[in-house]
Amino acid sequence: MAISNKVEFGFAESPFGSIIVARTWDGVCDLQFLDYNRLETIHELAMRWGEYTPTTQSDTMAQTVEQVVFEGLDHPVPLDVKGTEFQLKVWNELRKIPFGTTVSYQEVAQRIGEPKAVRAVASAIAENPVAMLIPCHRVIHADGTIGEYHWGRDLKKKLIAWERETAQK
Repeated sequence: MAISNKVEFGFAESPFGSIIVARTWDGVCDLQFLDYNRLETIHELAMRWGEYTPTTQSDTMAQTVEQVVFEGLDHPVPLDVKGTEFQLKVWNELRKIPFGTTVSYQEVAQRIGEPKAVRAVASAIAENPVAMLIPCHRVIHADGTIGEYHWGRDLKKKLIAWERETAQK
């Protein structure tokens, strides 16, 4: 879905690699781990933001978001995410999962009042546009296996382990 106003984007280094963060006036609309080079990532995200969306670069903004997500900086991060009513319902539920814990796809489906919609929940989670701010990495299979993650299972395992270790401190 296209973002209707100007998008500011920037890059930052996280403990898990480079990230790109984008925001509109209303809030963060994208947070992605970089799989490939920056120009390809900007092009891919610009397609989602809208073909003629004006953009500017602000690494300072991205670094602030990185500090909130990975360093515990106490700073509000409003979101400007677009999705279906169902996706928004799932994403809102994911934001309630406590730091350092995991839940199953089935649990998420039950929590939103759709216990038979496990596959739809998994699909909504896969479409999450803001990694870490909507913590889709905290959702695993009911049998305890990690499951898929946009940036690979290894990163998902590392994020879960890092959160558990950080939460215990």
